[in-house]
Amino acid sequence: MNEQPSSGIARNYSGARIGVSAYPAQMAHSAATKLTSGTSGEIVLQRAGYGCIDHLARNEHAARTGDAEGIHQIRVAVRRWRATLSALAPFMPQAPRRSASNELRWIADALGEARNLDVFASALLAPALAALPWSSDLERLAMAIDCRRQTAHAAARTALNSARYRTSVRALVHWVDRREWRAGADAATLCRPIGELAPILLSRRHRQAKKHGKSFARQAEEERHRLRLTLKKLRYTAELLGNLYEPATIMEFIRHLKQLLDDLGEINDVWVARNIVASLADLHAPPTEIDDAGRRIIAWHKRRLAGNEAMLRERLRRFLKTEHFWARPLRSSDLDHSGTSLPKSI
Repeated sequence: MNEQPSSGIARNYSGARIGVSAYPAQMAHSAATKLTSGTSGEIVLQRAGYGCIDHLARNEHAARTGDAEGIHQIRVAVRRWRATLSALAPFMPQAPRRSASNELRWIADALGEARNLDVFASALLAPALAALPWSSDLERLAMAIDCRRQTAHAAARTALNSARYRTSVRALVHWVDRREWRAGADAATLCRPIGELAPILLSRRHRQAKKHGKSFARQAEEERHRLRLTLKKLRYTAELLGNLYEPATIMEFIRHLKQLLDDLGEINDVWVARNIVASLADLHAPPTEIDDAGRRIIAWHKRRLAGNEAMLRERLRRFLKTEHFWARPLRSSDLDHSGTSLPKSI
């Protein structure tokens, strides 16, 4: 079976209209991928691809108008699809998978600086300015960040309006339409029911998370960043496959996972902030004022986060020991005709 794109996707990404969004200038979240246990892994991959493209289309206009959430949602769309490609990597040839992943990475990287500066302004600078006494160096830092953000958003708009972007999206549409993951290899495993593959994919993600979560208390910021990326992949894979399982179990799992990701995200934001402040200090004179203001803001956030460290360690410990929802039977509506769940190994 070969999925066909939705009419919305076809309208927005066909021929000369590619890259010209028909959606309004407001951000949009991703839609859930509809699955049953009998859906093949190949169809899951195809639906996830079309879902990503639709998610891109629905946020392009907002991103072009400078909407920070529009830019964020495009990057989320890219990360979700890359997570799906990574999850299904054992079942498809490397070359076509990397081809799609590289196009997606280019899109994410093109918007990366704008996103990092948006986070710095809203999540780090704003609360610190509200809490710290006013000073001229803090004001200069705020002005420097605003100027840099405008430049980064202009670069993001240029990227989204570029021939390179249109080429990338067209290549991704063709990759999904033509099922290019079949190139050069037998796709038999990928064609098996997702009810069989899901526990394998989720268990693999969870093992990776446990590996990167070892000795968490002694981990440097870069190691915690790798753990965060691994947990993001687990979240995206769980959300993709979650409707195969009872809603209550998957929702509780995702709730705990989101809390962990929020905590680790705050740590990562402070880590990224150091590089942003250093780059601003290099560009502005006198550099010591920008640098001093940045150090004050980063120090304020580190003190705030230090109070959460014990709770974060406990949350991670409990999460990694939690019973896996994928070890339970598939939801009753996804049982086969004999009344038993599909096999969980290949």
